[in-house]
Amino acid sequence: MDKVELHDTILKALQEAAEACTALAGFILQSAEHLRSGEIQEGNELLSKVLDDFVVLVSFLEDVRRCTPFQEGGRNDSIDALDQESREMVGLLNMAVGAQENEDWVYLADILEYEFSQKLGAWDGLLKGMAQSRAERPGL
Repeated sequence: MDKVELHDTILKALQEAAEACTALAGFILQSAEHLRSGEIQEGNELLSKVLDDFVVLVSFLEDVRRCTPFQEGGRNDSIDALDQESREMVGLLNMAVGAQENEDWVYLADILEYEFSQKLGAWDGLLKGMAQSRAERPGL
């Protein structure tokens, strides 16, 4: 794969990852609704599926971080922002696990609805920004 093909592949993958964030946020909200309405099993099953997809997304983002075109030219503000967002997401995931272990379904629903879905929205914007930046600089 030459540099242009790699660039195009990364650009498309970033755009699709942004779309995935939007879809995951929708499923997170559905999970929160189930939990709030007392449909604990349904909420947890949906949350489990979302987290499986989220792991794939995080793995992809790790690959993007290590990708040569993103490392060229020194410091990259998008990668720094992605690192910060990732650290914040880990904190939210830990809070969600704690709420789930304590069977505090309302608190878990709050975390999902008000924190997790917003964080996925931030990731959506960041990934779209990274894709736009890549599109504007095809030589990198």
